[in-house]
Amino acid sequence: MHPVKRSFPGYIYEPIVSVAGVFLGFELVRKIESNESLINSSDYDDNLATEKRIRIFYDQLTIACVNERVFIDNKFLLSINIDYEIAVHITNNQAIRKMLQQYCYIRLEVNEDFPEFSNGAGRLVLQSLSACCPLWLDNFGAGKTNLTLVMQERFEYIKISKVFFWQHQGTISLRKMIDHLNPYCSGVIVNGVENSQHLEYLSGSNIRAMQGALWNPYCQDELIQSFF
Repeated sequence: MHPVKRSFPGYIYEPIVSVAGVFLGFELVRKIESNESLINSSDYDDNLATEKRIRIFYDQLTIACVNERVFIDNKFLLSINIDYEIAVHITNNQAIRKMLQQYCYIRLEVNEDFPEFSNGAGRLVLQSLSACCPLWLDNFGAGKTNLTLVMQERFEYIKISKVFFWQHQGTISLRKMIDHLNPYCSGVIVNGVENSQHLEYLSGSNIRAMQGALWNPYCQDELIQSFF
């Protein structure tokens, strides 16, 4: 399947970059227009109706699939952030589950607000998701998730909250968190990396990759021109 010529103007690819400067992949996010709220895209999407959020997910899945060659040929991963309602929709839709299994570079991100993370809650939806697609845990360190959850569930990568990183950059607390998380996942990704000083703080730390404003996002056309 070859990339289509559509530009998908409403979406951008945020780079996820290894410590060595190599692209691990991208997070596909909905672009927030200038007339919308200035809060981050995941928070803004939380305020949208469930049906619209599901349509956005379908758009993201379509974009992921039509760019198959870009991700396969470059060995990139592509993460898509989902909420509980989208997760339930996926588990109830056999066609989507098969698609996620077929396009093996797609990853689903769930954040700390996922209801099944609450104490005593069953995790049937989470387990159903992980059966068809590797999961990433987003926003770790913001206060609603802990090491117990990480020990109990299998996450491929764990993203440290940018707020936690900004508060603890260059401290032993950040390094200890990274060391505690690493045995239970394939690696830690630090979000919120915005300048060379942040890079210096992370030098020597045992992380898999970084994400943040230091790297300009790609639009669809730029992705194709750069990597196809």
